[in-house]
Amino acid sequence: MINKLLLIILMATGFSSVAQHYPQPVLSDTTNYGSYTSRTMNLLQSSTPEKRNTVKILVYGQSISVQDWWLEVKKAIQNRFPNANLIMENKAIGGFASQILCKTVEMDVSSFYPDLVLLHIYGSNQMYDSVLYTIRSRTAAEVAIQTDHYTGESAWSDTMSYHFLPAMAEKYKCDLINIRDPWKKYLNDHQLNPKDLLKDDVHLNKYGEFLMAELIKPLFQYKSKYESDPFGLCTTLVAGKDFKIKKGKMELPFSGNRVDLIYPENTTSAKTEVLLDGQKPSTFQGTYFMTRPYSLNGKAWPWDLPATIHIDRNTPWVEEAWTCKFTEASAPFEDFGFEISGSVTGFDGFGKASEDFVSKSGRVIIKKGDAEKGGDWHLNRSWKVLKTTLNTGDEVKWKTYSISMDNWKPESAGDEKGISTLFQGVPNTNHNLVLISENKEKLPVQEIRVYRPFWGRK
Repeated sequence: MINKLLLIILMATGFSSVAQHYPQPVLSDTTNYGSYTSRTMNLLQSSTPEKRNTVKILVYGQSISVQDWWLEVKKAIQNRFPNANLIMENKAIGGFASQILCKTVEMDVSSFYPDLVLLHIYGSNQMYDSVLYTIRSRTAAEVAIQTDHYTGESAWSDTMSYHFLPAMAEKYKCDLINIRDPWKKYLNDHQLNPKDLLKDDVHLNKYGEFLMAELIKPLFQYKSKYESDPFGLCTTLVAGKDFKIKKGKMELPFSGNRVDLIYPENTTSAKTEVLLDGQKPSTFQGTYFMTRPYSLNGKAWPWDLPATIHIDRNTPWVEEAWTCKFTEASAPFEDFGFEISGSVTGFDGFGKASEDFVSKSGRVIIKKGDAEKGGDWHLNRSWKVLKTTLNTGDEVKWKTYSISMDNWKPESAGDEKGISTLFQGVPNTNHNLVLISENKEKLPVQEIRVYRPFWGRK
């Protein structure tokens, strides 16, 4: 009781180092952690000062995932694997249950193409399955699913945590991080009520954030008993061994949806033509993505900047900047008018939120209605929750872009030195890659990495 009172006093006074006073949880069995995330753990473990493997981890979900516990997890990973080049980002969206998040996962996760996704979502189990399907079919990412923390008796959270999530984890070969059981045990061991770890009915206070981080950290332990890449998510092919380069030309059959080219740093080379199945990679529509909507005043989508949450098309996208101008808008934004224009397409049509919109070019398709009703808009919901407003004449922007290279040069490198992503998002099937150096100059290619998503292989 004294320890509990001390913790409450420390939290009330905002003592920044309070986390060190929280008692550590007694962890339940975590021996199976890593069985489906072994590729990521191997990348972390095998990093050296001479070869710093880049490891991309994405935190995704809704408001629980937005909270700061993930920063403690990131710090623990960095301390445990100091030689890894860790890129860890959080793209979780507060208030977006699975039936809404399923519309943003392509924009957020597929484009980022992480090695591992830490995932926690509330909502429909069917739409949760849809989120997993997109991640596992559009990227080679491994996934670790978090069960719900304990906020009190909830038949639905029990059903999700003990039935639906384990079934989906096995279906899509994901690790399952058991949060719910050790959370209950911690409350019981320390004579705490659920609310002692919460700042409202569900969100974590600092104590809760501490416990969440401690329960997730055990995932990031390298275990040699697991294969480094049991599902063949990424294959590295070596020049001279796995493929030949003759007179500045390379031809490589492969199966997957992304290819990275590895070359010596600080090298120079002539422009190299890239052909995929005899076509330019940019002609494959799967390589195209859209950015999150944004505005020139810097407001954050989607709550402070109400806009669309999803845009489809029936005509191929091109690299282009788009603008949605609201021509008639007033609270509560159950209906409003807008016009769409693109920097390449030009004016592309007028629309109303109460009607399905298909632009003149077919490059912008927006389903009628607000997100809560299954539509692609997030204006009425932003108004109802935060009283967010916009005015007639306000604009929201986004871009469509392709992750592809029709021509490659070393100085056009991608995310890191010595590595270029030639393309990602093409169909996850058999392909033929051809590189042709201008003037038949030598191709400085050391390795080719082929990424092959687990789900939907052909």
